[in-house]
Amino acid sequence: MHLKSFLLLLLIAVSSYTGFSQSKYDSVFSETAQVLLSSNPKKALKNTDYLYKISSNNAERIKACMLRATLLRQYGLRNEAILSLKRADSIVTIDKNYNLQARINGFLSTLYRENEIYSLGKIHLQKALAVSKKIEDKNEMYKFQGNLSQEIAYYEMYDKKYAKAIEHLKNGNQLFEKASSSIDENFQFAVNDELIAKNYLSLQKIDSAMIFFQKAMTELNASQSSNSPLKGFLYNGLANVYYSKADYKNAISNYQKAEQIANESNFFALKQEVYSSLLEFYKKTDNKKYILYNEKNLELHKNEEHSRKIIADDLIKSLRKKQVENKSEYQKTTLIIIGISIFIIILIVCFNYYRRQQDYKKFKSFINKSQEIPEVQIEEKPKKEIAREYMSEATENTILESIKEFEKSHFYLNKDLSLNSVAADLNINHRYLSYVINKHKSKDFAGYINELRINYIVDRLKNDSNYLKYKISYLADQSGFSSHSRFTITFKKITGVSPLDFITYLQKENSKK
Repeated sequence: MHLKSFLLLLLIAVSSYTGFSQSKYDSVFSETAQVLLSSNPKKALKNTDYLYKISSNNAERIKACMLRATLLRQYGLRNEAILSLKRADSIVTIDKNYNLQARINGFLSTLYRENEIYSLGKIHLQKALAVSKKIEDKNEMYKFQGNLSQEIAYYEMYDKKYAKAIEHLKNGNQLFEKASSSIDENFQFAVNDELIAKNYLSLQKIDSAMIFFQKAMTELNASQSSNSPLKGFLYNGLANVYYSKADYKNAISNYQKAEQIANESNFFALKQEVYSSLLEFYKKTDNKKYILYNEKNLELHKNEEHSRKIIADDLIKSLRKKQVENKSEYQKTTLIIIGISIFIIILIVCFNYYRRQQDYKKFKSFINKSQEIPEVQIEEKPKKEIAREYMSEATENTILESIKEFEKSHFYLNKDLSLNSVAADLNINHRYLSYVINKHKSKDFAGYINELRINYIVDRLKNDSNYLKYKISYLADQSGFSSHSRFTITFKKITGVSPLDFITYLQKENSKK
């Protein structure tokens, strides 16, 4: 669920748990949830403590805990948010409030899923589903289960079971229809239908994706939140559909509308999705703009992470503030910490110097090795004769020749490469291909492909000075890796140094020449 719609739905949900008249608690809660959550997170955190203290019953205490969890989640402090929800869960079991119990477990499922702890997330998801069936108010039950359909869909999408995800989302729409008119049905339908369209796009069912993106747009325009950033996601989805149809004119028109909404709303998730889509679009249509949006995407993440880190650090300090009570003791420990810090800094400087020297030796060794032996021949280890039972020597030699041609073609730079796709392209049984690679390259298929890709980019760096100016993410993309981090890890594993250090050393060597 998109973060803004999540916050809006959570606020409406927790506000509906109690029927109290407007009071000090209600006014502080309302101000914190509607204003301070985004504008002054530090004060919002203090307010959640205050709300908990002045609560007159368990329902109000749970509202305070859930609001605190929402704030902490918003700034990436998911573990602290989980602790707050567990505190709420321990209270709710006393009152046997199934509505609250279901929502707390649904929230915990989301947090564990976002932390990529899927096993725990699914446990809380099942608890939420089971408890929701005990909710006496049928309208509340249908509304909650409708929202929970998205959570279930995200797990299916993680497992790439897109058809099942669509089934759950459509079921969610049916549940919203059963709920009372107190909810904004059109907005709920639009959120679900946008996600359904994305799943159809993943299944390459382009026409179905188009129908549901357009349906969601109609529903959003008819809702009470017609100017929601969701409209930007819908324009971006429509653009992706047109792009899949090679209708570049309509694609760029919708991308521009999506980007305009993203910039006006300053919604990180929307900007991220639009920039990623434009990266793919311009990769095929305009290399200069591809580089431009690659830079924009990197800058977006850098700024967002920096901003969130500052706020998160501030919130962490507030959470730990109660642990520091004695000022004089703090001053004494500060001096000790300063002394230790200086010592650690010296150790770090020495260690880094030593590491840089060792890395430089590895670089020199790798460069010299690649210059002395243009084509590395790996000594074959004795293999069991079991291979002879299913492959003739002539077949093996034919496969080796095909592998040489494959290496010359640079087909290994394709991101979607797999053992089966290469075997099909070379018209070879995939088991034979795997065996020959293992035998003659002394590594599995993935290791072999990664080495080819790294050797390719190393060759580019050595022989084309322009490559020394490119960003690491661009080099990763050019060499066929799907992520910056995977490229960096693989590069260091093969060369002994990181890509950045390799480039630095190579520039140093070039300047000497």
